[in-house]
Amino acid sequence: MYFDFPAFIRYNFKAFFLTKGKHYRLTPKRFLVLFIWLILYIPNEIIYHLLLLLDEVLFPGYRKQEVKDPVFIIGNPRSGTTLLHRLMNLDGQTFTSFQVWELIFAPSITQRKLIWGIIKLAKLVGAPVNKALHTLNKRTTKRTKKIHAVRIDAAEEDDHVLIHGWCSATLWPLYPIPEEMLPYFFFDRDIPLKKREKVMKLYKNMLQRHIYAHGGKLRLLSKNPDQSAKIDSLQQTFPDARFINLARNPLETVPSMMDYMAAGWQVFCDPLEAHPHKDEFFNVMGYYYKYPMEYFKDKPDACYFIRYDHLIDDPERVVSEVYDFLDLDKSENFASVLKQEAEKSRQFQSKHSYTLEEMQLNPEQITESFSSVFEFYEFSAEQNMVSEKGVLLNVREWQLARKQRRRLRAKKRRKLLRRKEIRLD
Repeated sequence: MYFDFPAFIRYNFKAFFLTKGKHYRLTPKRFLVLFIWLILYIPNEIIYHLLLLLDEVLFPGYRKQEVKDPVFIIGNPRSGTTLLHRLMNLDGQTFTSFQVWELIFAPSITQRKLIWGIIKLAKLVGAPVNKALHTLNKRTTKRTKKIHAVRIDAAEEDDHVLIHGWCSATLWPLYPIPEEMLPYFFFDRDIPLKKREKVMKLYKNMLQRHIYAHGGKLRLLSKNPDQSAKIDSLQQTFPDARFINLARNPLETVPSMMDYMAAGWQVFCDPLEAHPHKDEFFNVMGYYYKYPMEYFKDKPDACYFIRYDHLIDDPERVVSEVYDFLDLDKSENFASVLKQEAEKSRQFQSKHSYTLEEMQLNPEQITESFSSVFEFYEFSAEQNMVSEKGVLLNVREWQLARKQRRRLRAKKRRKLLRRKEIRLD
C-alpha cells in the first residue's frame, strides 16, 4: 500500500519547527491540535495498514473487482454537489458511496466485516444500536455544521480515504503549508506523473475494496470537489467513467468558499488574518471552474453540466436528466423517495451569511477574473441570483442546457425505437 512517508516527515517538521510568521504558527492551541491528531493518527494507521494487508489473505478476490462505469460528481464546493450526491445516493439498488465511518474507521474489508458483525450481534441481544447511532449523529452534526455537517452513516467525499496514504488535499486544514499542499488542488497540472500514478493506483485499490465489500455489483457514486482537478487522471484510471459537473455563479460561490475555508482554519490553526490565502484559493476556484469546461468541450458524452440554480429550482427534474444521461431507469421506489426528498431540499434554508466585502473582494474583480465562466454558463453579473436562504430569484435557461436536453431527448427516442424493434423481433 502506498504511503508518502517522506511527505509525512516534511509536513510535520515544517508544522512544528518552521512556523514563524506563518498562518500555521505554533501557538499552544495549534500544538495541542497537532499532538492530539498525531497521537490518534499514527497508531491507527499502523493498525489499518496491517488490516489492509490482512485483506490480501482473507479477501484476495477484491483485486479482480471491476470499478465499472463509476460516476464522479465534481464542481466547486458550495455548488450543489452535496445535494445531488445525497439525492442520487438514495438509490441504493444502483449506487454505492463511502460512508463517513468507512472512510475514518474501516478502510479495509476486514474492518467492515467485523463492524457489521458486531452490529448484527448487538441487535440480536437487544442493544440500542439505532438509538446510539442517532445520538452520535446528532453530536457530530452539531459540532461540524459550521463547516460541513457530518453524519457518521452518511455518504461522504471518498477523496478522504487517501489520508491513509498521506496524499490527499483533505490534509490542508491540518497542514496548510502552501508549497506542500497547493499542488493537490491542481492535481493533473502540478503533481508529477509518477506520483499521480501512485495516488490513482491507491485510490482504485480502495474503490475495489469498497465495492467488493458491498457485494461487488453496485456502481460507484463519488462526490469530490477536489476531483475537479483530477479529471484526466480519473479518466485514465477509469476509461468508462462519467462526470456530473455543477457550477454556481462565482459571485455567490467565491465568498461562500472563502467562508468555508476560513472556518476550517479557525478550528485547526490561529491564522494571522481572518481569510488567509485568498489569492491562492481564488486561483483554485478558477481552476475548478475552467478545467472541466476545457477538458470536456469536445466530450459531450463524458460529462453533464448542471447549474446550481436549476438544481435548486427543480431537483427532481435534474436528477431525472442525470439518469437519462447515465442511461439509467429510476425504480418506482426510488422515484417516490426522490420526490419526497427533492421537496424537502427546496425548503432548506442555509444559515451561512457572508459578503464579498468581508473577504476584501469586489464584484468587478470576480466578473473579470471569471469572465469565461460567466460566458460559458451565462451567469448573471449581478450577485445573489439564488440567495443563501434558498429563495429562487431568477432562473434562466442557458444554451448548453438546451443542447444537452436535445441530446437526451434524441437518446430517449433511439432507446424507445430499439425496444420496439426487439419486441417486433
